Amino acid sequence: MAELQTDPPARRRARLPGSREPRHPARRGKPGGGEAEKKLREDEKLSKLYRAWKRQKMQALLDGPNGEAIREPDRFMKTMRLTDAEALIARIEAAAWIHGMSADDRADLLSLIGRRIVLMRERNGLDPFNDGVPGDPPRAFERIKTIMGVR
Repeated sequence: MAELQTDPPARRRARLPGSREPRHPARRGKPGGGEAEKKLREDEKLSKLYRAWKRQKMQALLDGPNGEAIREPDRFMKTMRLTDAEALIARIEAAAWIHGMSADDRADLLSLIGRRIVLMRERNGLDPFNDGVPGDPPRAFERIKTIMGVR
């Protein structure tokens, strides 16, 4: 592009004597350099660390005292259909052990439930989220959140 936009005398001055190579190659920054590239690499690293931390938290939840009890609704959620919202809510309401969990563990369980709902919606070609507007009846996730006592 620069060849087309630069006049011939300027192109000749920019070349090394006896060469067709430019005297000063285009300055695109040092390999691997540049603030934008550095920020992008840093963000990618932080994202990987965050995902690893979330996996560790989920594994700790599944390995904890309620691990088998958590796996039961998780197996259901992996195969649930759009029409299974009431069945999921009933399972959560019937799970008295949830209220014995710490607030952090309940929040992690709610995160797992939310992720399963998103995946189910995407499998069915829907937008991942379907938050209601004020005045609408609460959606399944909002009802589960209330049942679990998570803010």
